Amino acid sequence: MGNKPSKGRTEVRRGQMVASCLNLSEMPATGLSEVAFMGRSNAGKSSLINALVGSKVAHTGATPGRTQRIHFFSMPAWYIVDLPGFGYAKASKSDRQRFGEAVEDYLTQRQSLISAILIQDARRDAEPEEMMVVQWADSRNILLTVVASKMDRLNRAEQAQRQQALDEQYGRSVFLVSNRTGEGLDRVRHVIRGLGLTL
Repeated sequence: MGNKPSKGRTEVRRGQMVASCLNLSEMPATGLSEVAFMGRSNAGKSSLINALVGSKVAHTGATPGRTQRIHFFSMPAWYIVDLPGFGYAKASKSDRQRFGEAVEDYLTQRQSLISAILIQDARRDAEPEEMMVVQWADSRNILLTVVASKMDRLNRAEQAQRQQALDEQYGRSVFLVSNRTGEGLDRVRHVIRGLGLTL
């Protein structure tokens, strides 16, 4: 009896997927803080999660739109939450509607959500979907960090140009990163640690 683990206290690995959900009732009830990762299906969201965790926990591939449920990855006393990408997704219209509604419920009702990271391709301009994320974060008083990925595909002059353009579009400092080389990732880690969370 003394050796039996308490209910809900099972040890999980760092970066382990602990839930894959399409409704609020399936989501962890631990009350631990959550940081949502969101962006277009081909923005490099899963690659950023993998780079921060230090192992391949989120699926990446040549076909965008593979994440079609809300995935919770265990971190030290908090969760990374990988949301389905907006824009293109390899799914039927009805399926896209289902996980779209799940994301909306999560973003508007989940009390454990304390911060969000919006990932976009550094070579693109912000589009209406990205601006809707900014408005959502402002309305819920959620700390939003904007990360522009794939900076390694730009030369230094192009990086400076895109930095200025994206900063102006978002009205805040955007972090240029490369998930491949690791450049810029320390700034993202600093934001997460600033929330009192451990990587």
